[in-house]
Amino acid sequence: MSIEKEMLEIAKNVFNVEEDKIVVESRFKGGMSNYTFKVLVNGEPFTIRKIGEGGEPIINLQTEKQHLDLIAPLGISSEIVYFDTKSGIKVSKYIEGTPLSQEFSEDDYKGVADTLHKLHHSNIKGADYDLKNRLRRYEKLLKETPSHDYHMLKMFWLKMYDEEFSSINKVFCHGDAQRSNFVKGTDKLYLLDWEFTGMNDPFYDIASFGNINFDDAEKLLSIYLDRPAQEEELRRLRFYRMYQVLQWHIVATYKHEIGLSEKLHLDFQMIADKYLKFAATLFEKIKG
Repeated sequence: MSIEKEMLEIAKNVFNVEEDKIVVESRFKGGMSNYTFKVLVNGEPFTIRKIGEGGEPIINLQTEKQHLDLIAPLGISSEIVYFDTKSGIKVSKYIEGTPLSQEFSEDDYKGVADTLHKLHHSNIKGADYDLKNRLRRYEKLLKETPSHDYHMLKMFWLKMYDEEFSSINKVFCHGDAQRSNFVKGTDKLYLLDWEFTGMNDPFYDIASFGNINFDDAEKLLSIYLDRPAQEEELRRLRFYRMYQVLQWHIVATYKHEIGLSEKLHLDFQMIADKYLKFAATLFEKIKG
């Protein structure tokens, strides 16, 4: 069965409507773990997500559902209409707008900073993102032992975390606040895709915003702080971006090992190598 046909079947079952009332309109680009489509049901647009192959061990669906319930009153994300914690099928109301990965201007930094402030100061208490154990859990998915270079970079990061950052006060974070997950709607800026939420250092979200270009994260930090970022704060930002690229290095390696490079025509090994190389670059900047 094609993925489009699966989306059709999901919509039929969730909304209890006939097939002729459904239009599987388009698939969203990006994402290493999901299939996400815009689907019209009786002319009304919805977003349907299905966890992709190999995505199940990466995402904790029970935690995701709990966190989506917690952030709903903030009004910064789409409204969830269906969530199955066994299959990972999620249906939400479609947000009409443009992702910041497609259209971005200097004025958008302020909107991103304001949205993150609203989240970080919400006093929501969720599950810990658990940086150290999460990395170990992802490593256990691999068939082959991670490389010596990865191990060296990880040990540097762990030592630095224990010595400098483990006691920093944690707040509720999105966990993947990259440009593509911010959508400029007709009324406000929305933050979507909450699979990697948890209690964390707020600088983690700002570091995520530098997914396309890390300069974006450094610029966002000063706007978030409402003053020029100090060198030690930029170092802290690079520290969390180093963790993120180590994390995605392991996830991309895992995707390659289970055959998704060939199946999806996407070179996950190349992606993994790119992440590891950037981790090494950040390591050099951090250690000075």
